[in-house]
Order: sequence, then C-alpha cells, then structure tokens
Amino acid sequence: MRTLFFLLLFINAAFAIYIQSEPVSSGGTQPPSELHPEKIKSLPASVSCLEWGDFTDTDLERAEAAIAGKQLDRGLSRQIKDKATVYWVHIPPLRSKFYAERKMGELRRLGVTTYSRIQDNSKWNNAISMGFFPSMEEADNFMAELKSRGVRSAIIGERSLDRTKFVVRTALGGITGKMEELKEEFPGSRLRTIKCDIPEKEI
Repeated sequence: MRTLFFLLLFINAAFAIYIQSEPVSSGGTQPPSELHPEKIKSLPASVSCLEWGDFTDTDLERAEAAIAGKQLDRGLSRQIKDKATVYWVHIPPLRSKFYAERKMGELRRLGVTTYSRIQDNSKWNNAISMGFFPSMEEADNFMAELKSRGVRSAIIGERSLDRTKFVVRTALGGITGKMEELKEEFPGSRLRTIKCDIPEKEI
C-alpha cells in the first residue's frame, strides 16, 4: 500500500507539472505583445484642396496656358464636373482669322484683356470668347463693364456645355496666392476650398 501511495503521489505531481508547462490556448488571454515604437507610423494629416472653375471647352486652352505660365501644370488635376447651361459673352464669328485678330487688337486698345479667339471647325470658328457665366445677372454685369470701355459688338448667348474644374492641394508651396491671381484673370471663375478628392500620386 505504501508503494502504491507514493506511486500515485508521483503521478499527480508529474501531471501538475505538465499542466503548468502547457502554452496558453488561443482562446485564453494572451500576454501583451512587445511594442516597437520605431514601427509606429502616424496617420497623414487631413489636407484641403482648392477648386478653380468652371471652364468650358472654348476657355480650357486659355486657362491651361495661364496655369502653365504660373508653373502649376504639374500640380493641378483636371476634372469634368458636369454639363450645364451657361451664359456666354462673346463677339460673333468674324469672316476670317485676319478680322478676328484685328478685332482683338481693338479690344486691347480699349483696355480689355479677357478674350480668346475660337479656333476649330465648328460654327463658332473666329468668334471672340470673353467669358462664361453661371447666371444671366453676372453676364449682364460684365457686359455693362465692357460697354463702359467702349465695346459695342459683344453679345450674350445661352449654351449647354461640359464644365471642367481644376483641383490642387493647398499643401503645395505658395499655391493659394497663385490660384487667386488666376481667378482674377478669368471673370466669372470661382475659387473655393474643398475636401481633397484627388489621389496623392497626381500631385
């Protein structure tokens, strides 16, 4: 009996040691993982964007030239916004490139600088575009300014066109001032701050 007693005692002790040496099961509480501060990355800060628009096909070339002139062409993302009715201040198509350029010379002498010649195969070829406006009221106000300078041949036309906007992150150095300068060059354009929706790789 004594031998059996010690044998059972030895078996119990061995079993207890085995239980204590088993790793914690996946369902149990795990010890805290070791922290590696060098591997912790902070989340990027929220960055706002500037949206400049809206431009139609006939004004895009001039807008993009102005953007390139301020060395912003690599920073801006061009996006089609929608199609909408706009009010176009323009001088109807002239007989040829010669007459269109002569008319633009007259505009320069009158102190008007916001214009561009339409150059395509449409019925608007050799018209002089002077700006697109989202409302008739804004178009009328611009017409009044033109008349005060002596421009008599400009008219307002209603058109349904694709509207394009340019978007750029405000994080780019000196961008806000340059964008405000661009806005002043294009009557009727708008500049506003928005939540960024362009991929980082485009910048």
